[in-house]
Amino acid sequence: MASVRNSDDGFVQVSASRESSEFVNQVKHSDLLSTLAFTSPFGGVSLFLGNTRPFVGRCCYICAPQSWALLFHNHLALLGFRNAILVTETQTRYRGWLARRLCYFLFVVGRTVYPDVPFLEHRVINNARVQQVTMENLCNICDQKSHYNMRNVLGIFYQIQAIISPLLLRLTSWVLLKIFNWVFVNLQVHRGQIEMLRKAREKYAGPFVFLPLHKSRLDYLLVTFVLFCHSIRAPYFTCGEDVQLPLLRPLLRKLGGIFIPRDSGDHLFRVVLNSYIEELLNEQQSLAVYLKDPVSYSVRSSLTGFMWLAWVFDAFQNRLIPDAVLIPVGVSYDRIVDEHYLEQMGTGKTSVFGAIRWVLRFLQKRYGCIRVDFGQPVSLKDYIENEGIHLCTSAIPLQKILLPYVLGYSTDSVYCEKSQDWLLNNDELPQLSKHHQALVADLGRHMLYTASCCSAVMSTTIMACLLFHKHQQGILLSTLAKDFCWLMNEVLARHFDVGFSGKLLDIVLHALFLLRECVILRSCPLNNLIVIPKINRKAVEKLSFYSNSILPVFIGEAVAACALNSILREVAKNMVDWDSNAEVAISQEELICKTVQLCHLLTTETLLLPPCRSVYQFSQEAVDKLMYCEILIMEENENKQPACDTWQKQFGKELTWKVMDDFDDSESDADETVWKCYFKLGQTQESHTFYLFLCSLLQPVLKAYEAAAGLLHKLDFPIEESQCVLRMFQLLHAQVEEQHESATFSIANSAIKTFRELGVFKEEPGTKGPLLKLSETFQEPDNLLKLQWYIQQFCD
Repeated sequence: MASVRNSDDGFVQVSASRESSEFVNQVKHSDLLSTLAFTSPFGGVSLFLGNTRPFVGRCCYICAPQSWALLFHNHLALLGFRNAILVTETQTRYRGWLARRLCYFLFVVGRTVYPDVPFLEHRVINNARVQQVTMENLCNICDQKSHYNMRNVLGIFYQIQAIISPLLLRLTSWVLLKIFNWVFVNLQVHRGQIEMLRKAREKYAGPFVFLPLHKSRLDYLLVTFVLFCHSIRAPYFTCGEDVQLPLLRPLLRKLGGIFIPRDSGDHLFRVVLNSYIEELLNEQQSLAVYLKDPVSYSVRSSLTGFMWLAWVFDAFQNRLIPDAVLIPVGVSYDRIVDEHYLEQMGTGKTSVFGAIRWVLRFLQKRYGCIRVDFGQPVSLKDYIENEGIHLCTSAIPLQKILLPYVLGYSTDSVYCEKSQDWLLNNDELPQLSKHHQALVADLGRHMLYTASCCSAVMSTTIMACLLFHKHQQGILLSTLAKDFCWLMNEVLARHFDVGFSGKLLDIVLHALFLLRECVILRSCPLNNLIVIPKINRKAVEKLSFYSNSILPVFIGEAVAACALNSILREVAKNMVDWDSNAEVAISQEELICKTVQLCHLLTTETLLLPPCRSVYQFSQEAVDKLMYCEILIMEENENKQPACDTWQKQFGKELTWKVMDDFDDSESDADETVWKCYFKLGQTQESHTFYLFLCSLLQPVLKAYEAAAGLLHKLDFPIEESQCVLRMFQLLHAQVEEQHESATFSIANSAIKTFRELGVFKEEPGTKGPLLKLSETFQEPDNLLKLQWYIQQFCD
């Protein structure tokens, strides 16, 4: 049973589960760990002093200024957290012995459930778009394959129809309360975020559209459960073919799950689904749109979510709804529920006995804590009214931006924005104009960015990051605890929140308990413990998976550090006589240019750059962050006057008013010398360690790109895109022996997508769809080698 108590700072302090507590007590009271190893403040002081945790989830003040200033108040940040699965008689209207025994039942009965919308099939059939498509195909008598009629429309409607049954919703929530209290320590929800949702219902007239990050298939039930526990309307949500457990699909369908089959490319199917979504929005029903899939089976895994978002935008443009309230949702797990079993079950049908076996295995494990964060609600109307601000300049393909640098040339187009042609040119999106399609794509990117920023960093993420990137050879437990506290403070300093609170030793041991399959604990002569991460493929992939959640926190510094590494490698390569005391002068302009190139090389999902920030601005801020971390120190020039020193600046005689004849002179009024800025490396041990840590964060992706570039000649062209990704994953899996973290399906997916945008592949028509083959440029082995060398410069 989970237990939660309120600390003095107003935040939730969690105690571990029974198994985790036994593990902690066993380590504390064993002879392997002395009390001298954990002196103050690590032994008995809380991690947090005062209200140091940031309030995450604020919307962008540039893209939605009215929404930014409407719902948030400072007192919301002080409301603290609550455990959504800790239900007592105080959450009910009854008191006494019987109320304590039936508190779960009384709590579920007391929640508000909003009624469903009946008789939608008649409105969908009579929809103007459905009638138009049906009549157009019925009039096409010459086409013998045309079978569009009302029977087909009804068949599609009953295939996608979903309902929200009040009785089943209450029953499912009661069962989930029992199960969640058994397998999870707690489920943290911020009271201030819930209060914003309630105020948004009063302020806005449009329906809610939740945009969660899809990290587990449990999210389908989790988001609905949290909203139900706070008497907020449960949303309809999209489900794919990844849910294959028997009895689960009918259950989700009656809880609002709309299943979309994989072969849903028919035009009539999309029109009927679009009409169904419009009718739900017209009735003020909430939606939950997942812009990312938990498992990437295709290169364009997020197209379904973007299609739903485009339908919401289209409904607003056609004035079917007065507004739409967009709410990004961040979900964080100490331990992902479907690590192995659901991944395997999602690939094919599962028998009833297989489902029962999975449920039993699920109930035998403990999964730590869950944190659900709701971002600040954003008005779609407010976002569209400010489109001139957040839309960037005209974007160009990646091939024109980065290909000249790969081949050894340079171009000024590197500072342009990268286009998203893979999304805008897709036929599955509604027939919107190019301008509106770009607006929807930018809106989806912004919601993904906000949801990532409001996702809490869990204890297993910090622990896995330290073991995977910093202490691969092993570390003392006392030193590991100090590094854990250091990395946690770095996360909080960047306005990201953490999903834990309490005493440092308890949290460190709790994280090690959840990652016990990946570590080895050994005693040492100093009455301490040595924590050694395992090196087998399963353990390395698991540590890499959990450590990836920390990448959005340090993405700017990591990109700039890898760009700095590229410059230092070039300097070391050209240096003939290396002096250890020599200082290297690093040009700010060159460093920003390298950072921009690496930003273009990474995928949009990895970089998570909001559309209101240009890649040049992101690169400048990333370089500035390296100065804040003292990795770079600005080189001082005695002859140079500081740019901010305008008090003693002498105005020359040239700075005078000119006559009209000289008005079109192109020369500057004052012959001002343009000073270039240079950096030198920080000399402290802390800055050097942090620099190596930042470089290691992007190494799995960059090394996979480098290996994929060297394996392109082994592919049998022409080949379908899905088969190309699968074949590249198999080649990476076979070649990479020690670096197992680089041989994942998602990284192979990203590599093929980047190479395609870079111009490495070109398309040709095929029987089942377009085929990929090497372009004329990269059919030459020398150019493939240049591509590999170009990526290699950013690696360690």
